[in-house]
Amino acid sequence: MRPSTVPEVADAVAAAHRAHWGSVLAATVGLTRDLDLAEDAVQDAFVQALTAWRSGGIPASPGGWLATAARRRALDALRRGETLHRKLPLLVWDEGAPEPAPGEEGQHAPPRIADEERAVVLDEQLRLIFLAAHPALAPEARIALTLRLVGGLSTAQIAAAFLVSESTMAARLTRAKKRIVLSRIPCRVPAEDEIDARLIDVLDVVSVLLATGERDADGDVLRAASRILELLAALRPAHTETQGLLAQAMLLRSRTATRRDRHGRPVALAQQDRAAWDRELVERADALVLDALARGARGPYLLQGAIAAAVAAPARHEDVDWEEVVALYDALLAHWPTAIVRLGRIVALGEAHGPGEALAQLDGLGEELAEHRPFHVIRGEMLSRLGEHEAATKALRTALDRRGDEGETDLLRGMLRGGRPLR
Repeated sequence: MRPSTVPEVADAVAAAHRAHWGSVLAATVGLTRDLDLAEDAVQDAFVQALTAWRSGGIPASPGGWLATAARRRALDALRRGETLHRKLPLLVWDEGAPEPAPGEEGQHAPPRIADEERAVVLDEQLRLIFLAAHPALAPEARIALTLRLVGGLSTAQIAAAFLVSESTMAARLTRAKKRIVLSRIPCRVPAEDEIDARLIDVLDVVSVLLATGERDADGDVLRAASRILELLAALRPAHTETQGLLAQAMLLRSRTATRRDRHGRPVALAQQDRAAWDRELVERADALVLDALARGARGPYLLQGAIAAAVAAPARHEDVDWEEVVALYDALLAHWPTAIVRLGRIVALGEAHGPGEALAQLDGLGEELAEHRPFHVIRGEMLSRLGEHEAATKALRTALDRRGDEGETDLLRGMLRGGRPLR
């Protein structure tokens, strides 16, 4: 095997991190039953790869190499701190499971990490997903912990995605891990009679990740959410709510090249180049939605996926059947009668019947969504389409005062400087 160049190794390690972080960490947690120790061992393995792969070449199975390296690091740490480790609380690997005897960890490690593609390691990943999204944790903790443990995002990346400081996010993650251990929350895939209910807990977390990923310029959050959904779909291939959320993830990924311009500013859906979308992903997502709808399912995540597919499937924005989209929103409102869903319906209504009818309904949400930047942007667009440019400018200034990412802020400032309408 020939030595590899520094750029080749850097690219290979980055790709391995995206593809294998979750499986390698899950396998290592299965060995240590200690989240912090396992994370340290896996991080060390990735650092070790930067040097080892340069001299020895990039391995044929990067995930397997990393799993083995992380296992060795973890075992070394366990041996060095064996006495102390036995006195510390550990993850409950299964409800009612006995504590491992001294030295037992090493005996049970190999089948869990021998090959990250085997079903046993898939099972370890699912354990970690259900642990991170456990309902005993606060909602914000579930989201952050899922991104960290399953998605492999750094504390800094998670903090940036949620617009908080790194120290705040670090404290949130630490509290969540302590809560898991001290509360003896089991690290397990739920039993057959409870898995569907617990699956909804996980989907609730992943839905927030998708919403965050849509605003994340780097795409890290969206990739992490997509990997989780693929695993859940493998666990429950006929679960229609998982299908709906997976379809949403595919459709977001299909537009990765067009969602932002070269300056990192968001591009409105109507202005995106549909020819640059990944049509294979669009077709896969549409097929998932149609299959679930044909089986009579009408759950909220499936309806969201159906809305996204109805908007994305046509080759041109002008060909979208907005009446169908409004009807799908009406069905979704029966599940979730929230202001955000009503806002989405109003946008579709504006496309179907024009900005006048939409604006009349939009003003009824003003108090509830006063701090929501997209509300003011949408209101500015409707006013601009009606020719009320002074009122539209005022709405954009209000939007600029609300919290949002830098790309959005830059776009709004440019609009205000240029005095141009939104579309």
